[in-house]
Amino acid sequence: MLYRGVDELADLANKGRLLPKGNVLAVVPRYDGKTRHDGKFTYGPSQSNTARAQHVDSGLYGGCGISTTRSEERAVFFATAGYMQDGYVYVIDESRLSTASISFQEFADPQYPHEQEVTLIEQTGGAIPDSVIVEKYAVQTDGVRK
Repeated sequence: MLYRGVDELADLANKGRLLPKGNVLAVVPRYDGKTRHDGKFTYGPSQSNTARAQHVDSGLYGGCGISTTRSEERAVFFATAGYMQDGYVYVIDESRLSTASISFQEFADPQYPHEQEVTLIEQTGGAIPDSVIVEKYAVQTDGVRK
């Protein structure tokens, strides 16, 4: 399973949907100080670049990546904005991604290894469909389910 943590305000703004911040499927890195010229990004537009940019900053360069994690505990941390506010954890069935036209990127050399990040990219640049979400539950600032 994959997990996505979303704070209450973001969940309300997105009307309970997992939406990307951008809509670009294949971004081009700009080497503008936000990314490093270290061989992780490729020349020209690619979904790999979209995922790498997502690891740096959500929606960077207009990318439509959505960050998830293999760690439920890490998702709770993100859902509560570091245990500062209430939020939600979405549970995503990884085996359903390909039939829902969602690609995913997971790197052997991620920006933040402890986050166990897997970036999802819906092939129209839109929301993650409900068909892959198997559960959504509320969490409190102390990390406990409501």
